[in-house]
Amino acid sequence: MNFKFTHTPYVICIVMLTLTNPSYAKQWTLESSIAQATTASPEIKQAEAIIGERNAELEMTSLWPDPSIELRVDNGLGLDDGSGGYDLSEVTISQAIPINRIKHQKSVAEAHIESEKHAQQYKILQLQHRVSKIFYELQLASAQLELSGKRVKFADKLITSSLKNSYGDVVRYLTPLEKMRLSIIREKARQAETSAEGKFNEVLTEFYKVLNIAEDPALSVADLSALSLVPDLASLTELQTKHPLLFSQQQRLNAATNEIDVARSSATEDPTISLNRSTENFATGNEEVYGIMLNIQIPLQDRKSSAVSKASYSASQQRIQLERMKRELQINLNRSFTHLNHIIEQANDFNRKVLAPANEMLKLTNKGFISGELNVLSLVDANNTYFESRIHYLDLMYQSWVELAEVNLHAGKFASTNDATLSSYNTGGQ
Repeated sequence: MNFKFTHTPYVICIVMLTLTNPSYAKQWTLESSIAQATTASPEIKQAEAIIGERNAELEMTSLWPDPSIELRVDNGLGLDDGSGGYDLSEVTISQAIPINRIKHQKSVAEAHIESEKHAQQYKILQLQHRVSKIFYELQLASAQLELSGKRVKFADKLITSSLKNSYGDVVRYLTPLEKMRLSIIREKARQAETSAEGKFNEVLTEFYKVLNIAEDPALSVADLSALSLVPDLASLTELQTKHPLLFSQQQRLNAATNEIDVARSSATEDPTISLNRSTENFATGNEEVYGIMLNIQIPLQDRKSSAVSKASYSASQQRIQLERMKRELQINLNRSFTHLNHIIEQANDFNRKVLAPANEMLKLTNKGFISGELNVLSLVDANNTYFESRIHYLDLMYQSWVELAEVNLHAGKFASTNDATLSSYNTGGQ
């Protein structure tokens, strides 16, 4: 159906709706899928709540302890002057003074906040990896379903064209055995189409779930294509130094290191200064007496060294964990990169040495069978060879994209995004 608009505003409206509304365009790209999944992800929202909790902890660590007031009521004045009764004789206001503790506690809280922010970005990276895999799987399932449909049409056309030409004339005589073999080709094609349709619906359901979107019968994804651009290992290794998982662990290490200073400053209770006002009975009468008191804890036991030692061991564990993460990311990146290049090379060789000849062989065999030069066995073999080769090539293309998703995960590479929270990381399209 063709539409013709004579006014420019109509064209502009259609273009804007297509670009800004994925549900109107009916085709999802990897970038739009990741953006949708990130917006709806409960894990990302939970990470935001954790960051909010850490910010509240930072506010609490910056607060001084509340002052205390002590009131004393006795009958001392009444006994002195003989008037009897009870009077407020003493008021003491005390304030603990955290000399260094708050500064170090604040540093610990700030490091925890930065750690959770980077941990949130790592969750986004993991979600990107998950969405990428299901997106590529949906592309594969869609391509396999389309190929199975072509296989059915080819089988139907093969039976029709082998019996009569476009003028209705009989082309060649088919024996019952040959007719049976052609029927088997068609039935196998239909069975493959049914299986591909079931697989496609399964993957599509998972795609709906991951993106948290409603079912859409008109939904489609971009076609699965061969991966031609391979990232450079040196640039990926450099990018890995900014991996959010490493940033998060580095901040945990910073927090643990600052905990050592907290342990040193918290070995004894904070000194307390108190302002005291009491009423005393002198020869001249009742007088107000004021005084200042300083309360300092006397450390008879060496608690400081034990607390510092415990904090030091904790920091050592975080440092070891950071080194372990670096080593594992490097190993995983090298392995995935090697596997990616191997799959791409295999796919290129398969396309050139198997798929292209199989396609040509099917065309020639089909012509030979119609003309009576070849028997049905040759046609069955050529048919199976081509479509099985095509399915295998689709799988190789799918594997290459999935392996690229693994490379991006281990390198810490984000998909193209306008999210300002990812500005500290290198991003780029896949």
